[in-house]
Amino acid sequence: METISRNSYTYFRKYLFGDLEASEEGYTDYYIRSPRISKQELVKYLIQLFDNYETDMAHYSDSQIAEGIKYIFDSSYSDWVFALRQGPAPLEDRLQAILGLKNIFSQCFEKRCVPNLANCNEEGNPLNDICYMLWENTPLTNCKYLRDKEALYQAIAEVMEFSLKLDNKACIESGLHGLGHLVSFYPKASRLIERNIRRFRKIDPRLRSYAKYAMKGQIW
Repeated sequence: METISRNSYTYFRKYLFGDLEASEEGYTDYYIRSPRISKQELVKYLIQLFDNYETDMAHYSDSQIAEGIKYIFDSSYSDWVFALRQGPAPLEDRLQAILGLKNIFSQCFEKRCVPNLANCNEEGNPLNDICYMLWENTPLTNCKYLRDKEALYQAIAEVMEFSLKLDNKACIESGLHGLGHLVSFYPKASRLIERNIRRFRKIDPRLRSYAKYAMKGQIW
């Protein structure tokens, strides 16, 4: 059996998406050991992963990608998101990784999510759930005590507004959901919604209604 170094990008990617076999020591999939990487390496690997979605992620199933993204961004799954939120990796690298989420929205969620609205209890696939709940469950939307909060909020809001310009209703709803959470910490979030609100009526009138609530931070 070929051994993959636990500090390699390949091991990181396979671990994240449940693509590792049992080790020679007899570990089952449940006990696969986590990558042995620094927080700086983690951020570098996330940049590489997001920048290379088509070659490094697209072949995985909806469920595998959904679980992998949850593992990165939901602090109830791992502490990885805090490497993006507060270092010790350079701010420039952390912002690049966050902005790499644009690729996940445009190349993955846009193409693979069912174009339904979660806030209206419409069913989707496993990717719909993480697309809608991404900004709900990640501590990235609350950086108020961090030195780099303005730069972080700007990058996060840029990703959210980017999703508002896509065509899949699930992506637009995710951006509105995220900006609605961000309003109380980053007042510019409301203006980002306002300057995009006109196009929502053509896509689905319910999005325009949801946007009005999001502008006030009244989201669900």
